[in-house]
Amino acid sequence: MLVNRISFIIVTLLIMITLSICTKNTVLAGGITFITVVVGYIIIAFIRSKKRLNILEENCDPKAFIEATKKQMEITGKNPKIKAYLTIDQAAGLILMGEFQKAKEILLSTPKSYLSVKNGTLLVYTINLISCLYELGEVDDAEELYETQVPLLPPVNQRMRIAMKLLIAERFFFLNKYEESKEQFQQLLKEKISKRRKLSILYRLAQIDEKNGNLIAAQKKYKEVAENGNHLGIAIQAQKHLQ
Repeated sequence: MLVNRISFIIVTLLIMITLSICTKNTVLAGGITFITVVVGYIIIAFIRSKKRLNILEENCDPKAFIEATKKQMEITGKNPKIKAYLTIDQAAGLILMGEFQKAKEILLSTPKSYLSVKNGTLLVYTINLISCLYELGEVDDAEELYETQVPLLPPVNQRMRIAMKLLIAERFFFLNKYEESKEQFQQLLKEKISKRRKLSILYRLAQIDEKNGNLIAAQKKYKEVAENGNHLGIAIQAQKHLQ
């Protein structure tokens, strides 16, 4: 981490010196250097974030995702707002490992004052907390949050719109409205979604098939989840169903 900071300072100084020599104008060189460094920082941050997210969404490895999130927290976690965002990511990883109680505790300890409606962080926080409550059997508490908070939190991008649709389908499932849940999940499979989300949907559809007595259809879906889910909690559960 210290090496990265030193490297960043050296590169910034080299850009500043080079531009000062070329332009013979220290103020102009300083302005260009500042803009270059800021743009470069934003690009690097975006690439890191996407790479970290792909560990979860495409590699289906929540354990590695949590480790990557902790490393990122060491770099940028001194900023309380960014730390809150990364804590939500950490909770998401725990949820996908099946550690719902631990995820719930982490979410409840996160200061909501650092979250925002405008950038969608409060919506992600709320969706994750509702998911924990449903999984832990605390359906009444989940329903209260869903009915009082979700209508006030509009999704701000396509990823969050998909997350909202998934929450609706999950809600139907935990309210034992299996046909409505199945319909919602099947519609979602037609959307452009990540590997992890596709497997999560297949796992729920397998559960619905099983509840409806369609054991062959359920087994086929469980098999796909078990074979492709890597370290996801649902992959472990799917394997148990197959056994």
